[in-house]
Amino acid sequence: MTIFFTALAVMSLITATITIVLVVKLVRSNSQRYKQKKMILAEGTTAQAVIKSIQQTNAQVDNQPEVLLHLEVTKPDGEVVHTEVKAVIPIISIPSFQKGSVIEVKFMMIGQERRYEVVGAYLPS
Repeated sequence: MTIFFTALAVMSLITATITIVLVVKLVRSNSQRYKQKKMILAEGTTAQAVIKSIQQTNAQVDNQPEVLLHLEVTKPDGEVVHTEVKAVIPIISIPSFQKGSVIEVKFMMIGQERRYEVVGAYLPS
């Protein structure tokens, strides 16, 4: 019986350790993603985008809805790019984010990928 309880205690410790490691990795990943978003919004190139479609995801951040925006971005040089951006939109700004609306975005190259972010999107502090 003692072996059973010892094995159970060891398994509980292993499970707790794995859970803590996964949570820490998730928090770091989210923190890094938000830092990158803030950098793009602070230092990126401004462009205009037309919302081609908007879909709400099942996620929320601080009770603000996350949406998937299909955008047609017109860069300053006139090039038109189609892209998708996930953004958290403040509830009071939802009327400005409808199909056909023109919004401001910022973009920059990160590695080999051009990343876009929505100006006015909600970012946690």
